[in-house]
Amino acid sequence: MAVLEPPTPNQGARRVWADSRGRIWVSEWNAGAVSRFDPATGDWATWPLPGVRPQAYAVYVDEFDAVWLSDFGNNAIVRFDPITQAFDVFPLPSNPGDVRQILGRPGEVWGAESAADQLIVIREQTS
Repeated sequence: MAVLEPPTPNQGARRVWADSRGRIWVSEWNAGAVSRFDPATGDWATWPLPGVRPQAYAVYVDEFDAVWLSDFGNNAIVRFDPITQAFDVFPLPSNPGDVRQILGRPGEVWGAESAADQLIVIREQTS
């Protein structure tokens, strides 16, 4: 067994998820960031979430390796594209929503709003 220590001091890791390449994505509550550990190289990378005082909680990686996180600080779900390193923000319908878990299936991402006792879904737009 190996213990991984994210490089951000006192980051407050909450959840982890692996992508299709085996890289580990970590939500950092205290730091308001998402980090990635690559076991092939042993390298870490970190990106701060957008917004004022973000708090990353849940994390999920979809079938395209986009990284989805809940952000309690900005009451949103954010999508991070590791290739462009850009974030998209999806405000939650309830305030507060407090999404503690994110899952998905092809074309959909689901979140459980624990503060509102309801589910939300974000669907990919098809043309």
